[in-house]
Amino acid sequence: MKENKFLIGLIIIASFLFMFNLGKMALTDPDEPFYAQSAREMMVRGEWLTPRIFSEPQFEKPPMYYWLIISSYKMFGVNEFSARFPSALFGIIGIIGIFLLSKQLFNKRAGFFAGIIMATSVQYAILARACVTDMVLCVFILYIFLFYFKGYYNDNNKKYYISAAFFTACAVLTKGPVGFILPAFIIFLFLILTKDWKAIFKYSWLEGAVIFCLVALPWFIVMTKVYGQDFTGHFFGFQNVTRFLQPEHKGSDIIFYYVPIVIVGFLPWILFLPYAVTELVKKDKQNIKKHLMLVLWIGVFFVFFSISKTKLPTYIFPLFPALAILTGRFLDIVWENKIMSKTEKSIGMLLPLSFFIATIVGYFLAKHKYPLMSSAIIFSGVVLCFSTLFCMIQGLKNQKKGFYLGIVCSMILAIMLLNSVLAKPIGLYESSKYFVEKANELKLPDEVLGGEDDNRRGIAFYADIENVPDLHDQNILNKFILSEKRNWGIMKTKNLDFLYEYYKDFKPTYIVYKMGKKVLFTNKKPDQDVPYIVKGS
Repeated sequence: MKENKFLIGLIIIASFLFMFNLGKMALTDPDEPFYAQSAREMMVRGEWLTPRIFSEPQFEKPPMYYWLIISSYKMFGVNEFSARFPSALFGIIGIIGIFLLSKQLFNKRAGFFAGIIMATSVQYAILARACVTDMVLCVFILYIFLFYFKGYYNDNNKKYYISAAFFTACAVLTKGPVGFILPAFIIFLFLILTKDWKAIFKYSWLEGAVIFCLVALPWFIVMTKVYGQDFTGHFFGFQNVTRFLQPEHKGSDIIFYYVPIVIVGFLPWILFLPYAVTELVKKDKQNIKKHLMLVLWIGVFFVFFSISKTKLPTYIFPLFPALAILTGRFLDIVWENKIMSKTEKSIGMLLPLSFFIATIVGYFLAKHKYPLMSSAIIFSGVVLCFSTLFCMIQGLKNQKKGFYLGIVCSMILAIMLLNSVLAKPIGLYESSKYFVEKANELKLPDEVLGGEDDNRRGIAFYADIENVPDLHDQNILNKFILSEKRNWGIMKTKNLDFLYEYYKDFKPTYIVYKMGKKVLFTNKKPDQDVPYIVKGS
C-alpha cells in the first residue's frame, strides 16, 4: 500500500510539473519547430515512414518521435501543447521508471527520493517540456536498464530480457545506433568487471535478437531500399560518423564541455552529489556492485560524448537518471539520522546564496540580451531566494524533513515561475511565432514569407506553409529583394544591415517589426502606414 502511495505521489508531482502551462511558451527556434513541423508534414501527407521538412525528405532522426507527435496532433490538434505532449508524457513515464529501478536495486523509499530528485532537477524539468527527442531517448534507455536488471536480479527471467530488447529497439528508432551501442557496452562492461560470466550466457539472446530485429530494422531496410545512398550516407555517414569525428558547432569541441552541463543540469541536487558518493562508499558497501553499475552508466555516457567532436548540452542527458538514483539512495541512508550533518547545513546555506548570485547574473545578462525579461528575472529570483532561505533556517534548526521538503518546494516554485512569468518573454525572443503573427496581420494571402536557416522551421510551423524561401542563400535573397512583387522576410538584424551596405543606391527594405536580434521586413512599402515597432531591443 505504501508503495502505491509513493508511486501515485510521484506521478501527481511529475504530471503537475511537466503539464502545467505546457503550451504557453511559443516553440523556440530552431529545434522545437523542426520536429513539430516535420511531424505535421508527415501527418498531412498520411506519410508514416519518411520524415519531411519543407516538403523534402530529411533523415536527421528515425521516425519514433515523429510518430509520437503525430499521435498527439490527432488527439489535441496542431499546437504547442500537442507538440510537447510526448516529451511531458515520457517525462512522467521516466519518473515511474526511476522509482521502479531504484526499488529493484535498493528499496521503495530510495525510489521515491530518486524520483523527486529527478523531477525537480533543472535539465530534466526543461526537457520534459521541450519538443525534442532527448527525453524520449533517455526514458527508453532507462527502461533498457530497468528490465535488464529486473531479469538479472530475478533468476534471469526471460520476459524481462525480452522487454529490454524491445526498449533497445525503441531507443534505436528514436535516435539511431547510440540507443543500442552505449547501453549494451555498459551492461557488458558491468558483467566483465564483476566477473559474472554466467550472466552473459544466460541472456535470452535469440528471443531478444528476434524482438529487436522485428521492431527496429524494418524502417531502416525500407529507407535504404527507397532512398539508397541518400539515406545511408546522410543518416549513418553524416549524422552518426561525421558528427562524431568532426565538430558541427563552433566552440563546442572542448573536452570538459559537459562538466558545467552536469553541474547546472543537476541543480540543486548536484550540491549533494560529492557528499552522497563519500557516504555511499562508507555506509552502503553491501550494494557496491549496484553502485558500480550506476557509475558505469554515468561514466560511459560522459566519456563517449566528451570524446565526440560534435557536442550539444542534451547529448549526455541519458546519464541523469543514474545521478538521481545514486543521490536518492544517499537520502534513503541519511534519512534515519534525524540530526542534520554539517555538510547538509552547509549546503542549506549555499542554496539562497546560489539563487541570489544566479538572479544577479541572470539580470545583467538579460538586461544586455533580453531586456523584456529583466523584471521577470528579478521577481522570480527574489521569490526563490526567500524560499531557499526557509530551507537554510530549517537546516540550522535540525529540521531534516522541513529542509528537504523546502528544497523540493523551491524547485517546484522555480519551475512554475519559469513556465508562467518567464514563458512569454522567452518565446518573444527565441521563437518566430510573433514575427509570423505580425506578418499575417499585414501581408496579402498571396505574398511570400521567407526566412533564414534558424527561423525557417518556425515560420513554416506558425504560418502553416511548407515552402519557405531560404534567405540565407544570396541568390534567393537577391531575387526576393528585387522582385516586383511584395515579399516579406524574417532575418537577423546584423544580416539586414549587410543588405544596406550591398544596395547602396536605394533603400531595399522596410522594417516592420523588431524583437531582440531579429526583424520582420518587406521589400515594398506596406499598404497601410505601419509604425516601426521595436520591442526588447
